[in-house]
Amino acid sequence: MKRAGFVIYMLVGAALLASGFATTERGFKENDREILYKVADDYEDIGDMGFKGFCPLDYKVAFSDSEQDIVVNYNGGECDYTKRDAVYGGVVGSIYQDGDEFEVVVPEYDIWITIEKLNNAPLSAVIWHESFHAYQNSHHDLYEKISPDTLSETELAGIVDSNDEAKRLFTKELEILSRVIGDENSSDINEIAIEYSKIAKERRGLLSDQVINSEDYYTMMEGSAYYVESQAVRLENGEQTYKKQYLDTASKYVEGDAKYYRLGMLECMLLDKLDKEWKASYSFDRTLDEVIEEYAFGE
Repeated sequence: MKRAGFVIYMLVGAALLASGFATTERGFKENDREILYKVADDYEDIGDMGFKGFCPLDYKVAFSDSEQDIVVNYNGGECDYTKRDAVYGGVVGSIYQDGDEFEVVVPEYDIWITIEKLNNAPLSAVIWHESFHAYQNSHHDLYEKISPDTLSETELAGIVDSNDEAKRLFTKELEILSRVIGDENSSDINEIAIEYSKIAKERRGLLSDQVINSEDYYTMMEGSAYYVESQAVRLENGEQTYKKQYLDTASKYVEGDAKYYRLGMLECMLLDKLDKEWKASYSFDRTLDEVIEEYAFGE
């Protein structure tokens, strides 16, 4: 076995909390089973969200207590499971590669429910998010697109957050994109795409190629997964929660890597307005910025 890519959710200090729940021997808990049923019900309603071939329960889901994983294969309502030593320590939401297969690794429900308020996302939404990373890799080999020069998210955020002009323009990008929320006028949408592309190009002129390429990667990878997560939360918890947790904060610049999640989500939302079918042919071989430019300028 080998670990694949980056850990997506990691809660500082949460390993201590997890240790209070960890047991040396346990089975597949009913709360965890119900979470998979909820994801399956969600999929019946929203399907692949336009990403051809994506189904969150195509991938095994490992519920972890930081000492032991219960690895579940959901098969049309039947849940077969095996046990193994935990592949990650602490409270982690990520993916794991076992041979040629990608798995989703999440905390068990009894652990997650005690810290959910820190993440503002139900465990089912974490499964949607992480399973989309599994899809990105199993269908499109996204992690193979990482180059030796790709900065870590922490390194990248440190560089960008220290550049005041780049921060100002990044904020402007988010504000422009946020205008797509609730905007149904197609001509205005095209104007938003053009304005956004021009500001994005201006900001890129302040950054090195290494920073630009790293930003493109994380915005594409994390932003699209955040978009998928947000739609699952929208279905499960309604418009008010969706608006509060995702839309109300979308235009706000935050230091750290969260801004790339927000930027990518908004780019996906803009593309939805430009062409509802854009995702059907998207294979993560172009950045989201490039796809937007194609629509905005007909390139």
